[in-house]
Amino acid sequence: MQEINMLLSSQRYKYSSAIFELLKSKTYAVIKGEPLSLLTYGACGERHLGDIDLLVDRKDLKFVETILLKNGFRTTLQSRADKIMMLSSAHQIAPYIKEMPPYKNIMIDVNFDIFWGEYDGKRIDITEFLSDVIEVDIYGCKIKSLTPLKTMVQLILHHYKDMNSLYILSTRENYNISALKDIYYLLINNLNDLSLNKLFDISEKYAIIPFVYYILYHVGILYKDDILDYYIKEFETSEGKYLLNCYGLNESERREWKVDILTRLKSKNLNNLIRSDFTEKDKKKIELNRREF
Repeated sequence: MQEINMLLSSQRYKYSSAIFELLKSKTYAVIKGEPLSLLTYGACGERHLGDIDLLVDRKDLKFVETILLKNGFRTTLQSRADKIMMLSSAHQIAPYIKEMPPYKNIMIDVNFDIFWGEYDGKRIDITEFLSDVIEVDIYGCKIKSLTPLKTMVQLILHHYKDMNSLYILSTRENYNISALKDIYYLLINNLNDLSLNKLFDISEKYAIIPFVYYILYHVGILYKDDILDYYIKEFETSEGKYLLNCYGLNESERREWKVDILTRLKSKNLNNLIRSDFTEKDKKKIELNRREF
């Protein structure tokens, strides 16, 4: 299975090499995927892999879309109204797809934010966030990626969104436990780059301490480790503890869970646990997201 995974991934990068060559003049990063596999487990192909995810500055979206179209990719959204809706309410544009015979299609997701669309706090300046990207070799393809510290920030925010989005909770049977595994091994295998002081300082800078606590707390349920326990203790805040018992991505849609954390982590049907809570407004939002994604 790992050999097949690596073969498919290597082909994705081969078919995308022209894109990365054209992106050299821009500041961007490949996030998650193979760069995360390298940082977390020391080799490519160690995670279940699918799309290639790019993080770019919003001002470069048109440039990125243009080179994707010129290199045989097509967008999954045709309506101008749908495109505007995604730009105004999401953190990414619609995926771009290219045929990859004889394998599966290749999909590239283009993100312009590391927060979710519903976030109502101060957003992170993506130009600044990408200011210290590093070059990584993935199957002979030179790409730009995030440092371990910025990778942790992006990953924590991504998984917080995944564990709290009404749309995702309504469409997935269970939490993505492998994501919590990635967080644990990213931390343990990069302790110099992810020292407590460094992680705390950047979390304070970006005002994300409660989200970091939330994710580390869940990781701590699955992995008993003295180092991890120390991080969890140092990141604990009253707001972080409050978030543990809630779901929803901002205060206006946030509501309390009716079951405890262990029940949620073991659940095989998260939607069953919360669907009775959904208002008509929630249902309309979920349906809109279903159409867009």
